[in-house]
Amino acid sequence: MAAVGAVGAVGAVGAANDGPCGADAIGVIELELIKLVRHLETFGRRSSLYVRVDRAGYLVMRMLDGLGPVTANALARALRLDASTVTRQITALECQGFVKRCANPADGRSSTIVLTAPGRQSMREVEQERRRRIEALVSSWEAAGQVGLGVALTRLNNALAESVTPR
Repeated sequence: MAAVGAVGAVGAVGAANDGPCGADAIGVIELELIKLVRHLETFGRRSSLYVRVDRAGYLVMRMLDGLGPVTANALARALRLDASTVTRQITALECQGFVKRCANPADGRSSTIVLTAPGRQSMREVEQERRRRIEALVSSWEAAGQVGLGVALTRLNNALAESVTPR
């Protein structure tokens, strides 16, 4: 139902580019993405979800969980962020005991970043709460709609990642 309202609102604005459904698809996507960003920002600020670890730290921990021990530079490449940004995030997580630096067996001049047991536990707690909240948001949707959203978000994230110049 919300989608119909969004299409109707944008349809009036994008009348010159109306598609077969009477709405400018790119206009709908543009508007809904900016609204999504705003909702996600509000979601994070008004929630106790990120009390122990912020969103950026949570993403770093999720990446480490998937990648295993990696150098800060490899982690920065995987996140498509500047190494100095990732180093600051790693330092904050290290101060909390969520990650640790270990000697890199392949190169003694560098270290690998490892997710600690408390880091993994904290990450899992945030992940479980995020999943619970997302499930509550889409519980009334048909399974096909949930799957479709997952597929669309994956495609969008992949396209965004490909459009960003690696640092």
